[in-house]
Amino acid sequence: MGHFSAPFGNEIRSGSLEAFMALLFSSVTLLSIAGGLNDIYYDVPSEKLNFYFLMQNMLTSSILALVFTNDIFTAFVFVEIITIGACSIVSLKPGGRSLAATMIYLIMSLMGSCLLFLSIAMIYGVTGHLLMPNLHQGITVLVATGEYTIPLFALTASMFAGLTIKSALFPFHGWLPGAHSSATTAASAVLSGLIIKCYLVLLIKVAYRVFGTETLELLRISHVLLAFGVAGILYGSWKAIRQRDIKMMLSYSSIAQIGYIVAAIGLNTDAGMVVACFHIAVHAIAKAMLFTTAGGLAGVSGHRKDFDSLRGAARRDPFSGVAFGLGALSMIGIPFFPGFASKLYFTLAALAPPSAAWVIPVVVVAGTLLGAMYYIPAIACIFSKRGEKHKNSEPSPMNLSYRAALVGFMALTFFLGIFFQPVLRMLEQGLTVLG
Repeated sequence: MGHFSAPFGNEIRSGSLEAFMALLFSSVTLLSIAGGLNDIYYDVPSEKLNFYFLMQNMLTSSILALVFTNDIFTAFVFVEIITIGACSIVSLKPGGRSLAATMIYLIMSLMGSCLLFLSIAMIYGVTGHLLMPNLHQGITVLVATGEYTIPLFALTASMFAGLTIKSALFPFHGWLPGAHSSATTAASAVLSGLIIKCYLVLLIKVAYRVFGTETLELLRISHVLLAFGVAGILYGSWKAIRQRDIKMMLSYSSIAQIGYIVAAIGLNTDAGMVVACFHIAVHAIAKAMLFTTAGGLAGVSGHRKDFDSLRGAARRDPFSGVAFGLGALSMIGIPFFPGFASKLYFTLAALAPPSAAWVIPVVVVAGTLLGAMYYIPAIACIFSKRGEKHKNSEPSPMNLSYRAALVGFMALTFFLGIFFQPVLRMLEQGLTVLG
């Protein structure tokens, strides 16, 4: 890019995987901002609106750069820009809760950044390269010759630890619930649907393009990812059941879904990587839609997000209620929704490695049941008879950008649910080129 040779130029790589992820992230960004536009103007002070949209644009461009770059240090640069932008859009909502959540997010993210930067410095020191294909060749030689075994393990562990901290994988999830629940609606949708997903896309690229499945198996890194992913599924689901705030419930649900993605990566197989990429798409669409509809349901409930206040909200705004129900059914994994296809292929992918064959089906069933235990009561709550607190509430006025965003989200949900096989084949082809 730019027609300059290294080290002044920046090498990018584009295939079907990168094109799909770029289209996905751009579409979800557009729909999230359009759907949360009213709340942006409600929550963000007028003198800070320009800065808010500037940060959103910076986030979008940085996410796309992270998808396309073939240089690991360039990836680190855009990771840090994403951190700055994400902290900014969380902090722009006035209140001590948003400020505290931003500080926790920043501190945890900087811990991940330090580990990531340290690993990049070490990997450059032992290979002399920063481009991903060259790094893969250098690491293959080191593994074959047995040189730098301990530094190689240390830098690999540091790199994956840094990325999983930024992705809020259990037990590094402490920053996520506060940041996602205290931000304005569009920011919550972007944070959950996109920000943590772009780090996972980078994690897949690093696992596949830099280290390779053989090296991850040799260093036992894949086993660690699988264990933490399974723990995240169960922990996030259990915590989501205990929440009485809809955005906190959705935040802990995201921790469980991150567990699914990382566990699929931890299978360390081609099929597992394909499923991880597909579930990134499933969760990006469904969770962004759920956060957007949560903002709409709260808007007809006095801008309150506790379930007592949200009782009957779908009767006051049926369109939001239907969209929330569709997103929830997809996350549970009901047949004919994309979440079902994702969990089904995750289970099938786990049948190849004998060590995971009995664990993953049990965890998927348990995660599905736990998901139903918090999503179905939430659906029942918003569709129940109106609570006394809002018995005189008026239905929400028709908002074109909000309704159009929900139509877009629902269309993407049905598309993935119906045409999941062509999408999976395209992702498989993209990963083949990636390797």
